[in-house]
Amino acid sequence: MPFALHEYDAAFSRFFGETVRALARARSPLLSQMQFVEASGTLGSRVRSRDGMDVELEPAGVGMEVTGDLTAVRAGDFDVLYGEIDKAADQLAEGLVGSLVETMNKVTEGTGNVIDAGGQEVSFELIYGMLERIDFSVNENGELVMPSLVMHPDQLEKLQELEPPTPEQELRMVELKQRKREEALARRRRRRLS
Repeated sequence: MPFALHEYDAAFSRFFGETVRALARARSPLLSQMQFVEASGTLGSRVRSRDGMDVELEPAGVGMEVTGDLTAVRAGDFDVLYGEIDKAADQLAEGLVGSLVETMNKVTEGTGNVIDAGGQEVSFELIYGMLERIDFSVNENGELVMPSLVMHPDQLEKLQELEPPTPEQELRMVELKQRKREEALARRRRRRLS
């Protein structure tokens, strides 16, 4: 093509991608809390369970479908472009969240961190029991990193409606956090020695 302007194509592609990603993050409560890091290429990952078994995670691709309207471009009608950006952001958010949930399911099942409430109502005791069964981690400063909970919006609403914890429950939670921090620090020390 004699009048092709590749730098314009690259600039538009960058603009479109960044805009769609930003809009997808803004629309998804889960994605909005995540940090994204660009990487060249896709790699799988491996997670080791407590029993020493490896959980293989294949690279996941998330795509979106975009249609260009040449007539709208020639007429300078940006509404079509805005509509495509909007649809692409929805598709991207849905794909990323779906991929994240699928990956988390594989990891939690493979590492034994799946907890089935068995139809029990959300309560302090249920949450406490769940937290007691899973491993916590510490950051580079040795501070406890609380695990993230991914749950259905209906369950989250029930969790938010719970009564505030009693002083006894708060004390149990403080003690649990201290114990989990000590366990995580001990695992870190063992990892460095081996």
